[in-house]
Amino acid sequence: MKKILDWTLRIVAVVILIPAFYFKLSGAERSIATFSALDAEPFGRYAVGFAELATVLLLLIPRTSWLGAMLGAVIMIGAIGSHISVLGFQGGAGVSFVLALAVLACCLAEIYTSKDRNPIFTKIFAIQD
Repeated sequence: MKKILDWTLRIVAVVILIPAFYFKLSGAERSIATFSALDAEPFGRYAVGFAELATVLLLLIPRTSWLGAMLGAVIMIGAIGSHISVLGFQGGAGVSFVLALAVLACCLAEIYTSKDRNPIFTKIFAIQD
């Protein structure tokens, strides 16, 4: 059952992140507008797009899923902060905000469920089998 939960969390995050990084890296008008509003166009858009791509790849590998979850959580905290401070929640931005919350929740849960594979957790908390 734990394995099913683990994979479900990772797949949900990956399914949300794949179109997100694709639109950022392909130069979709909405992504350009978003990062222009943040005064981070084009460098910020590419940086976040490649970071999301790395997150997807890391989440799909069981040994590195904890690292992908940590990277994804950091990215999503930045996205949520951007929505709260600059972008707002109107129209399509509201959907983006909800999806960022969903990915953040999946990443945080994955960090917790993969604590036995996470060298940081095992050293800090001395987790024993």
